[in-house]
Amino acid sequence: MYAVGFAGAAVIGVTACDPVDGGMNTAAVAITTDEMATKELERQHLDVLWISCNARYKDRVTPSSGSPDRDTAVTVDCQGQARNGKGSDNTSEVTVKGSVWSVVDGHCVRGNLTAKVDGKEWFRVDVLGDCAGGDEPEQPEDPDQPDEPDQPPAATVTVTATPDPPPQQPDPTCSCRGK
Repeated sequence: MYAVGFAGAAVIGVTACDPVDGGMNTAAVAITTDEMATKELERQHLDVLWISCNARYKDRVTPSSGSPDRDTAVTVDCQGQARNGKGSDNTSEVTVKGSVWSVVDGHCVRGNLTAKVDGKEWFRVDVLGDCAGGDEPEQPEDPDQPDEPDQPPAATVTVTATPDPPPQQPDPTCSCRGK
């Protein structure tokens, strides 16, 4: 029941983060940076417990009109924790900080980002995530090429696993003699 509520809230939250008129949105930057930084840190074998990112426009509250560039950069500040491998109770501080000037379909951010674990630089990147496909110009259609048939939508399968109930134990107040 709670999972449905959280899933609904996540859909509403992601929808609310869509940029308006092709512009960049601080919520979209924060969410995408959070997700892509977590994936990259985990890809590099860091056991990330959590990361939370905040984003704001540099020197102004909202962006000016036009396409995003380095002048409309968004400052990102992420804080988090990871297990440091020295025991389950020991954690390391994770930070990801920098500037982002482009978000591509929630799959990547472009900018200048540095991740640190306990103050030691873990990575420094200009692109975080997979930007392929979302930023490429559309190819003009060739009228001599036959149309490709539409692909049917892929099936979505949801599996819910629930543990078996514990075996029934006899009632200790029950007298089982003679039955």
